[in-house]
Amino acid sequence: MTTWTTLAHLHDFEPCKDYEAVLDALVAMYNSTEALRCWKSEAVPVGEIDRFQIMDDLDDHDGTHRVKRLRATLREGGSVPPVVLVHGLTPDRGNYFLLDGCHRFNAARKEGVANLHAWVAHIGCCGGPSPDMNATSSSAM
Repeated sequence: MTTWTTLAHLHDFEPCKDYEAVLDALVAMYNSTEALRCWKSEAVPVGEIDRFQIMDDLDDHDGTHRVKRLRATLREGGSVPPVVLVHGLTPDRGNYFLLDGCHRFNAARKEGVANLHAWVAHIGCCGGPSPDMNATSSSAM
């Protein structure tokens, strides 16, 4: 039996710095809430994360600097906070859509990291529940 958790529980355990933006995306894109029990903490293959999130803006000096700092952390064996993903089947882009963690993803990709710590929503896939805007912590199963 699979044990599902909520985004709110994961955030309580290991806070996400862009939590409000993640919540906004869940509502707008997935018709879901932080209470839907569709989340797992997983190690996700970096090569399966949305290729459209690969940074290619050479004028983004702040972003480039953040990726360099994160690369150094990974190179030294340090850990980075989890990325926040939604699992789905989009072979042309990758099977995980990135909600939060673009710089961490890019740093891991450039460093050749095989797997990245992630919070993954399985909304309507892998045995996860369907989206439910009326979900509550006790009823979202």
